[in-house]
Amino acid sequence: MGFRGRSAPIGARTFMLAAFAAALVGAGSAQAQQPQTSQAPPWPARQNTIVIGFGAGSSADLLTRIIAEGLRRRTGATFIVENKPGAGGNLSVDQVVKSPADGSVMLASIFAPIIVNPMTMNVTYDAFKQLQPVTIMGTTPSVLVSSKKLGVTNVAQLSELVKANPGKYTYSSVGLGTIGHLSMEMLADQVGSKMVHVPFRSTPESLNAVVQGEVDVATVALGTVEPHINADAVISLAITSRQRWPSLPNVPTVAEAGIPDMPVDAWCALFLPAGVPKPIVERIYNEVKAVIDDPDTQKRIMNVFYRPSGIPTEQFNKMLHAEVGQWRPILDKLGLLKK
Repeated sequence: MGFRGRSAPIGARTFMLAAFAAALVGAGSAQAQQPQTSQAPPWPARQNTIVIGFGAGSSADLLTRIIAEGLRRRTGATFIVENKPGAGGNLSVDQVVKSPADGSVMLASIFAPIIVNPMTMNVTYDAFKQLQPVTIMGTTPSVLVSSKKLGVTNVAQLSELVKANPGKYTYSSVGLGTIGHLSMEMLADQVGSKMVHVPFRSTPESLNAVVQGEVDVATVALGTVEPHINADAVISLAITSRQRWPSLPNVPTVAEAGIPDMPVDAWCALFLPAGVPKPIVERIYNEVKAVIDDPDTQKRIMNVFYRPSGIPTEQFNKMLHAEVGQWRPILDKLGLLKK
């Protein structure tokens, strides 16, 4: 007879159990040596920098600091906001495109250094080749305001005056190619007339010219102009957004006021140097989106006159290319495209 139904000798059983245990240990050791693809990518570094091309205390700077603080809370790493103003924001872009492509250096930028400046200036970078978009942190509208001396109370009245008197009425901005300049040119174009551009060196100077009645109208950043609206120093005609702003519920949007193609919310967004590995880009997006989605953070963002965003990276990338197509014809018409 064979050994069916009979136990193996004790010595043999001991040997088999030892061999089985050794095999388990070996398998576990081999598994431990395999790369853990499910682990988070190596981000953030101990110290990270967000470079912004504008001075401390600006709305874009305050928004960036809110996001940096949220990232610090979520990750435990340091996030320093470095202000590098100059050349219309170009210096900050130049610094970031030359930074390591590991996610430790980010750029917070508005649209001009990314969209307008490369079409109108001899910049040292190619934003679409040397930067990787991440997401928009927030968007902020401007308000179309008029001098009280002008005697209009809505966009329809302004349009009527401008159309009947081409080249008579003036608007202020902080310079050629700025959103205040381009948005007013969009308005004049849709009205079918012309206005005279009066550039100033700063937003306060530009707005003060309207308050004093030296200039007829302007589109001014919400955070700057709201106190003047509340003080009844200017007439608010419309907000350059698709939605009304909570603190100015009686100010219509430009579409409601009869200028349907003029919404021009300004954005402030995060970018990385090109070449940052995709898993790190995705991790940064997810962390920033989580910060933006926090209810307390959303309140803080609204308090600095931005509407929280956090749109997906691919959607943001498509939007950037669309904006080039939107603004190029206007810049060309104004003779601002670089030769």
